[in-house]
Amino acid sequence: MRNNKLVLAAGMAALSTGLYSAVATAATVPANASANVIIPLAIAESVGMDFGDVSVGAAGGTVILDTAGGRTVTGDAEAVTGGTQAAGVYNVSGSGTKAYTITFPPSATISFGGNNMTVDNFTHNAGASPALSGGAGSFAVGARLIINPAQPPGAYSGTYTLTVNYQ
Repeated sequence: MRNNKLVLAAGMAALSTGLYSAVATAATVPANASANVIIPLAIAESVGMDFGDVSVGAAGGTVILDTAGGRTVTGDAEAVTGGTQAAGVYNVSGSGTKAYTITFPPSATISFGGNNMTVDNFTHNAGASPALSGGAGSFAVGARLIINPAQPPGAYSGTYTLTVNYQ
């Protein structure tokens, strides 16, 4: 019986040593996590883009509206004075001095009475890396209007989607 007690005591010692050595190699530490919730970007149109009054002949043409509101007319089209042309102007608000990107669609359509014209080649004057200043920013937008041959007269209008995102 004495041998059985010795074997049992030795087995318990080995078992307890194994348990303690496993616990002795583990370590824990409280880990930190954090987040900084910032003001979402918002954008509002201050001035809508307007290519102004244009007349067109049988061959069609283009009107290129720059970000300062100036326009260049090409092809069989003519800029007519007396109309109001304007670059689009947008105000952006958000958090501090965060940088943002500006994205345009490849093109948009403006329409009148079932007739369409294409607006494309959107540009802005916010520079290569626009950033908010004190939570605010603004920029102007220009584009190209493609006037089809013999485009019917009318007050054409439409929309395009402009997107701003934090970088």
